Amino acid sequence: MSVARHTLVNIASAILPMALGLATVPLYLRTIGGERYGVLAVILALLTYFSFLDLGFGIAVGQRIASLSTKSSSEPSRILWTALLSTLFLGAISGVLLYLISGSLLALVGVVPAGKQEEAHAALRWLSLAPLFLLPISAMAAALGARLRFEEIGAVQVLGNSCSQLFPLAMALSGRTELEALVPAALASRVLMAMPLFWLCRRHVPLVGGPCIDWAHFKGMLGYGGWVSMKAFLGPVLLTSDRFFIASQYSAAAVANYTVPYDLVSRTLIIPGSFSSALFPRLASTSRADARALAYRYGKVLLAVMTPIVIAGVSLSRDFYDLWLGPSFSEAAFGVSELLLLGVWLNTLVIPHHIDRMASGDARTATIIYLCETPLYFAVLWLGLKFWNIQGAAGAWSLRILLETCLLLYISNALSRTSRLAAPYLALVAIAMAGAWWLPRALFAHLGLAVGLIGICLLMDRELIFAGAKAFGFRKMGFSP
Repeated sequence: MSVARHTLVNIASAILPMALGLATVPLYLRTIGGERYGVLAVILALLTYFSFLDLGFGIAVGQRIASLSTKSSSEPSRILWTALLSTLFLGAISGVLLYLISGSLLALVGVVPAGKQEEAHAALRWLSLAPLFLLPISAMAAALGARLRFEEIGAVQVLGNSCSQLFPLAMALSGRTELEALVPAALASRVLMAMPLFWLCRRHVPLVGGPCIDWAHFKGMLGYGGWVSMKAFLGPVLLTSDRFFIASQYSAAAVANYTVPYDLVSRTLIIPGSFSSALFPRLASTSRADARALAYRYGKVLLAVMTPIVIAGVSLSRDFYDLWLGPSFSEAAFGVSELLLLGVWLNTLVIPHHIDRMASGDARTATIIYLCETPLYFAVLWLGLKFWNIQGAAGAWSLRILLETCLLLYISNALSRTSRLAAPYLALVAIAMAGAWWLPRALFAHLGLAVGLIGICLLMDRELIFAGAKAFGFRKMGFSP
C-alpha cells in the first residue's frame, strides 16, 4: 500500500472517533452536567501531556525497526521487547509519581470547582494507572507502523478512542455519575487497545521468544528517544501557552474568542499529522539521498492538498462564524482563524523535511530549535497581546511557525528549493488573506474569491491530480517512486 492510502486510513481513524465525540457531548451534558463534564474533560486531557514520559521509546522503536537492513525476524523482536519492557518500567515509575503528586497537579490545573475537588482528586489517582498502558501502546503502534500495518492500527485506534467515549457514558447512564467511576471506565478503553495491539505485534513484527532487553538497542533508542521526549514535552507547552497568556491579561470571553477558532483550525492538522505517520517508516527504510528526494516530492503533494483547505478557511471563516455563533463573536474573533491558518500552511512546507530528519535518526535538531525559539516566542506573544489583543497572539503563533520552518528547511538544505515551489501557492494564500480583510462583508464575495483561487490551485496541480486519478484507477496510488 502507498503513502496516500495509509494517510487516508490515518485520517479516517482520527475523524470517526471525533464525530462520535461530537454526538455524545449532549448526552454527557444531560447525564452528568456541564460542570462535571468539564472536569472530566480536563482530567482526560492530561493524558495527552504524558507522551514525553516514555523517553521517546515509542518513536524510537518505529524508526529503528523501519531502518533495519537485515531480514532477520529476531532483530525487530529484540527491539520491540526492549521497548516494551522499558516502557512498562517507565509507566510504573510514572504512575507512582503521578499518584504522589495528584493533589498538587490538581491545584496546578486550577479549573476544578471547590465542590468537586475531593471527587476530582480521587479520579486523578485512577489516572496514575494510565502510563502503565499508554507507554507500551505507543511502542506497539510504532512497531506496527514500521511494518506498514496502518489499517490494523487505525482499526484498533477507532475501537479504543470510541470506547473511551462510550464506556464513561454507559457508566453515567447506569447511574454512576461520579468522576471516580467515569475515569476508570475511560481507562478501560486503553486496556482494550493494548490486547489487540500485542496480538498484532506477535503476528506482524513479529514478536517472538520471551521478554528480554537488548542493551545495545536500549542505549541507541534512549539516545534518540531522549531528544524526542524533550520535544514531546516542549510541544504542548508551545501549543497551549497562548491561552494561558490570554487568560492572564484578558477576560474569559477573550479566551473563548481565541480558543474556538484555534480548536477549529487545529482540526486541519489531522491531515498533515496522518501524512507524517504514513511517511515516517517509508523515509526511515530508504537511503538518505532517496529520502531527501521523496521528502521534496511528498512536500509538493501535501502543499497541493493543504493550500485549497487553507484558502477556503481564510476566505470563509468570518462568514461561517456569522452563521454559527453570530456577528458579535465573528467580529471579536476576526483575524484569529485567518492568521492561524497561515501558520498551518507555513508548517506544511517543512513537514516532509522534518520527518526526513526524524526518520534518519536526527531528533536533536528539531528539539534544539524548539528550545531556542521558546523564550523568543513568549516575548513576541506578550507583545502581540499587549498591542493587538488576541489577533496578536495568533500572529505570534504563526511567526513562530515561520521561524521554525525557515530554520529546519535551511538546516536540511531545502530552503531555496522549497521557497521556489511554494511561491505560487503563497501568492494565492496572500490574495485570500487580503480578500478576508478588504472585500465587502458579504458571503457571495468571499465564496466567489475562494472558488476562483481554489480553481487556480487545482489548475496548477492538474498533472498531480491526473496522475493520482490514474493511479487510483489501477488501485496503486502512484506517489511512490
